[in-house]
Amino acid sequence: MKKNILVALFLAVILFVGSKAFIALFAYQTAEKLKQSVGQEFAITYSWLSSELDGTIVFHDLSITPYRLKRTFYIDRLRLNYGNYFNLLLNLSNFTSGRHDGLQSVTAQSIKGELAGRDFEEWIALEYGNDLSIPLGLYACGEQRRVSHNNLRQMGIHEYKSSITIKKREDVESDALGLSVLLDRGPLGETKLNSTWGAFSIPGDLSLWDVRNFQLNDFSLTHVDNGYFRRLSNFCSTFAPLDRTQFSENASKLWQQSLSSIGLEAGERVRQLYRDYLLQGGQLKLSLSPPKPFVFGSFKQLMDKELISYFGVSAKLNGTAMLSSKLTVNSQHFKPPVVAVTDDKNEIAKKIKQLKSGFLPIPLEMLEQSIQKKVRLVMLGGKKYQGLVVSMDDHKIELSQMIAGGSVAYLLQRDQIESIEVWH
Repeated sequence: MKKNILVALFLAVILFVGSKAFIALFAYQTAEKLKQSVGQEFAITYSWLSSELDGTIVFHDLSITPYRLKRTFYIDRLRLNYGNYFNLLLNLSNFTSGRHDGLQSVTAQSIKGELAGRDFEEWIALEYGNDLSIPLGLYACGEQRRVSHNNLRQMGIHEYKSSITIKKREDVESDALGLSVLLDRGPLGETKLNSTWGAFSIPGDLSLWDVRNFQLNDFSLTHVDNGYFRRLSNFCSTFAPLDRTQFSENASKLWQQSLSSIGLEAGERVRQLYRDYLLQGGQLKLSLSPPKPFVFGSFKQLMDKELISYFGVSAKLNGTAMLSSKLTVNSQHFKPPVVAVTDDKNEIAKKIKQLKSGFLPIPLEMLEQSIQKKVRLVMLGGKKYQGLVVSMDDHKIELSQMIAGGSVAYLLQRDQIESIEVWH
């Protein structure tokens, strides 16, 4: 009897050790596959990986370098949790095939990086255009338009430190997928996101994701400034002799005007909320409860809509509810006048001159007329660019894009351009 027990224990140990080796092998294969698939965008290295009894795969001493950011982030341990050891074993095949089925959370408790390369606001402007960076811009701070790495050092912040926890929950009965993100950036503030999505709109296979089909049921954002706005006000006071009250007032007015320049008309109470958050700091909570789920591919439906009522937005600043306000999408900013198609290039040029200022679609055959002009390009793959056409030849076009702190030049293939709009 004792011999049988010892044999069973020995086999159990062998199976357990074997399963851990099995998990390590699968995780290694997946990591190498991921490194190859994103090799043109990221450099990824790690020292070793392990598995734990709570159903977690751990990557140790991970470093990630997004080439577009030109900086490296170091993660002590990246943890992928599947709930328990048995679920981890059951979902190993999903993990290696790039599916998120069974995955319950992703955690990185220690992320560090030097204040070097591009900052996040600069990256947003570079990757997605200046319009998206405007709501996050810096206002009423002399000639400063964004907070650079050097500015952060002047505020007493000398290293980027953060932690992130992403949790996923599935409700089979309602076919809903819950996703929460907690990002703590220390003196730069803490952000918590909670959202619910239509599970059917987000396939388990990551390669099948199409953001246009994502269906958002509800969303909330909570931000705690951790004293950052006080640092910001003190920093900006060196460029303009304003106290924090004056700085918050002036910044909110400039912010409101800048939103208007990108087609968002913010009401007075929205401006006041922005002002009060700069002035008071603390916690801001925004909640979206749309009457019906919002599909990301239907953004055109938002033209001329009042977004706060459309999405059922509510806001609280330090526990005090914000009174109803307005934030309207100005369709004229996003819908420039269309020129009738004609074979007469002189006639097209004449019509262009007659129209008011704005972006105007032109035929690709007229691309040469865009030299030294501001353009918006859409590539065949859907990528969008906006900037000044510096030069072109029969095969390529050189585009210069102004971003905070300088400019970036792109060389684009002419035969990959789907459409072009020229500022006139």
